[in-house]
Amino acid sequence: MSEPRTLGLDVEILRRLSSDRLVRVLEDAPGAKDLIIDGDLMKMLDRISGATLLRSHGVEKMYKLERLPPPVQSGQRVYVVRPSLVPLKYVADHVHTDKLNHPDVRVHIVVVPRLVSWVTALLEEEGLYGAVTLHEFTPDFIPLDDDLLSLEMTNFFRAINTLQGLYGRIPNVLAHGRAAKAVINALQALTDRNSPKKMLQTPEIGHLFIFDRDADYVTPLLTQLTYEGVIDEHFGIKAGVVEFPTDVVGQDAPRKVPLNSKDTIYDNIRNRHFAGVSNYLITRAREVKAKKDQAQTMTTGQMRDFVANELRTLQALQTTLGLHLKACETITNSMPRDFETRLGTEHGLVTGAGNSGKARKYIKNCIARMLPLATNLRLLCLLTLTQDGITRREYEEFSSQVLMAHGYKHLVTLHHLRQLGILAVVDSPSVGGGGSGSTAPLQDRFAQVTSLLPKKGSGWRSAAKRLKLIPDADEPVDLHNPTHLSYVFNGAYTPAIPKVVGDALNGRGGQSLLDNLKVLPGSTVITSPSAGSPAGPRVALVVVLGGLTFAEVAAFRLLALTSATRIIVASTNTTTGAQLISSVFQD
Repeated sequence: MSEPRTLGLDVEILRRLSSDRLVRVLEDAPGAKDLIIDGDLMKMLDRISGATLLRSHGVEKMYKLERLPPPVQSGQRVYVVRPSLVPLKYVADHVHTDKLNHPDVRVHIVVVPRLVSWVTALLEEEGLYGAVTLHEFTPDFIPLDDDLLSLEMTNFFRAINTLQGLYGRIPNVLAHGRAAKAVINALQALTDRNSPKKMLQTPEIGHLFIFDRDADYVTPLLTQLTYEGVIDEHFGIKAGVVEFPTDVVGQDAPRKVPLNSKDTIYDNIRNRHFAGVSNYLITRAREVKAKKDQAQTMTTGQMRDFVANELRTLQALQTTLGLHLKACETITNSMPRDFETRLGTEHGLVTGAGNSGKARKYIKNCIARMLPLATNLRLLCLLTLTQDGITRREYEEFSSQVLMAHGYKHLVTLHHLRQLGILAVVDSPSVGGGGSGSTAPLQDRFAQVTSLLPKKGSGWRSAAKRLKLIPDADEPVDLHNPTHLSYVFNGAYTPAIPKVVGDALNGRGGQSLLDNLKVLPGSTVITSPSAGSPAGPRVALVVVLGGLTFAEVAAFRLLALTSATRIIVASTNTTTGAQLISSVFQD
């Protein structure tokens, strides 16, 4: 399943822009050089440039940044790092060490995406300011595929402005969330500086949608069920590349495999529900084998033509099919025994059809079994969001169990989750002024009662109802030939952001959509083209600030088909529920 690709818009130009920008940075250090790269940036840089381009601009050796410096091979070292304390401290230690034995080595530090003031201050403290040359490299959106762009970081203001500079000012804009509103304001300020002539060019993108991730935390917390989502959950996809372990590739070392629409087999299974992928792969494998078996009865001329035109393609297909069949087998064998129970618990929480008491008991059981912390907190956060918060007493019970199982350092983790709004707790109102002694049971009972009262149109339950995120239980959803966006979660739940975009594209917007969005955190900004301005083609750019799941990407691809719109999805990064939770862990 893939969206129509007949509507122009060459997104590959974005990669070339970032590549040219990187080349200009490298040329600021002319001649032979060693390149030492922050590990978190390696796959992103590989998508932009590749080893051949780097070597053509003087890079002789490439190393991953580690605590100890690599051997000095050239007269220059170029470090490419994030503005993060640990990588920069490693760089400073390298420079001090190398200066003792190689005092003539020139050092360049390229900070990605921005050279911030505290980096300069750190180098001053290390006595290196003036001893190294500082640069910054700010990449734009990186095309992971024809319809998927990622920053692999968070410099989204400039990236969106670059898109408008390339493809014309986008006439229809809908943004929701605090950060989304800030992006619109920054975008307007940047747009005002551009020449009017450039802004009058015919737009190639008709609609721009920008959302904060905190508008919908429920979606990333749910277990993904599309093939691409499952691959990300189990193996991890970074910058459009997965590293399959040895038991999948059948070799002594892991193998990195790019995942995009250029691989026809992967393009046909990436958005399928995982339950139907193995059967599809087996059917295709039999077709390939049957074609190869036909060679046994061919004449000499037919065999010559077969070897010249088909054999290599069939062998490549057979290899790819075998790889993905082994990946499916590995994933299936690694699934926990209570996977169906977990899935039923998740879907029961979002639909409201499940017993919340049983869900609480199941989560406590998972914590007692000391399942991975991200797994336990993912379920706990999902419970609190779908119930519009748990009482403080319940929170103290859960948190006590989490801390005993995983360590008291995660008291800070729980605090961060609450601050972000991923772990929702209904605080007890003060009663009698003291809040201690004999009043505590009264506070607990009061909190339990007030948590059951209507929230005056706020809360996740209200949002799910207003936005119609829960499909009608009487209308079955076809998981293998889907027409409804909820297929990505077994038909139990429709991801909120694709649902809102679909409503807007299909003419169900206007004031009713604005009213519905009021129940989500943050504010909404909508702009429309002025009279006489070009409305733009049926091309939509959707930007999610704070991470996007592959389940949502699959929903957008189905929406592109059903709405006859080319939808390009962009985000600061791709993520999973485990990654979202782990990002706030206290180490």
